[in-house]
Amino acid sequence: MLVHDDRMFLDQPFPDTLRLRAARACYTLALVLLPACMIATPWGLTPAACCSLLAALLAPDRIWQARKAAGWPLLAMLLAVLFVVAVVSFSVLVHHDTWKDAGDRGRVLMIPVATLMVLGFAPPRAALWAGAVLGLIGAGIVAVVQTLQHLPRADGWNNAITFADMAVLLLALVVFLRPSGRFVITVVATCAGLVAIGLSGTRGAWPAAALVMIIALFVRATSGRGHRFEAWTLALLAVVAFAVVLPQVQQRVEALQVDILRYAAGDPDSSSGARIELFGLARDELEARPWTGAGVGRFERVVQAAPQCQVPAPDGWCKLGHAHSDVPEWGATMGIPGLIALLVLYGVPAWLFARQVLVRPFPRRSRSAALAGLAVVIVFVLCGLSQSMWAHQLSGGSFLTLVGILLGFSLREDPHKP
Repeated sequence: MLVHDDRMFLDQPFPDTLRLRAARACYTLALVLLPACMIATPWGLTPAACCSLLAALLAPDRIWQARKAAGWPLLAMLLAVLFVVAVVSFSVLVHHDTWKDAGDRGRVLMIPVATLMVLGFAPPRAALWAGAVLGLIGAGIVAVVQTLQHLPRADGWNNAITFADMAVLLLALVVFLRPSGRFVITVVATCAGLVAIGLSGTRGAWPAAALVMIIALFVRATSGRGHRFEAWTLALLAVVAFAVVLPQVQQRVEALQVDILRYAAGDPDSSSGARIELFGLARDELEARPWTGAGVGRFERVVQAAPQCQVPAPDGWCKLGHAHSDVPEWGATMGIPGLIALLVLYGVPAWLFARQVLVRPFPRRSRSAALAGLAVVIVFVLCGLSQSMWAHQLSGGSFLTLVGILLGFSLREDPHKP
């Protein structure tokens, strides 16, 4: 935890100067736009990035001053991301690739920067929650409109898998960052998010969404009689939302059964069959080059070298450029160091958030930023089991930014404050 002297910076009133107030306003707007535009608009993370950059240019001194208030948790996170950067850089240099191939894996320094900006500008946490509400409701509307236009799977302005995975991240923010007295709008946003996830047809997002809902219901049900009523209400409406998208869910379940039967009959050219084949290729590559892999962001080298993809009429999955799962992707492209880097990238923030959550006593535990941060990490890990989250700028950038922001908010929470 932060020592008393470190908390003085956080507890002091925000300086009343035009420059700093403008910087704070820009960053507050960025926190609204980040989740609001993520998947509900074609602009993605760009509006939030522009506002954040403007805030940083207006008051870089305030960000620098926040480093001491961040304390050792920021140092731990900084060491973790530097290790990831070192592993990624080693892979680029060994394989003589371009730095562009590193992609989002090389942008992990966004985590400590986002943490310092939250501590330095002290934006209201409700801004991030409000943006997530807008983002989920917008995603639900987009999914319904696209379904009415006879699209087989709602995908927003991305692909259907990324659309659903990011909707689950927003769901975690809406549920765990809820301010007091905002239950009704939280329920509306939650139902919209569940509809968006269901209409996307993304099976890999379902376990993560279910886990978020289970944790939320458990926390509310164990927080007192009034909260138990909220839990039952939320559970009932979740069932209703699920019923609305049940036909699409059934279609995807039936498609999974067909894929399994096709693979058993020797036909791997399906969604599930391709994932099994790619996992096998990744395992073989890790065994062949355990310390270097094929090169960060270059899983297509593994696919192109596969005997199945060198025949005159290769299967359709031979066109894929990633492993459709984070663990085999990082192992096949960066070897054992890549697997360790992935474990560090997920493990260190999860440990920092869990440490904050477990502190006793903790006010408003069910709506703590630490719990939201832990949920975001868990969701990203679960979604990464069936999709290469780091193969897409939107998903990788969203994770890095949200982890940094929520770490900053969790450090501002005083677990000993009555």
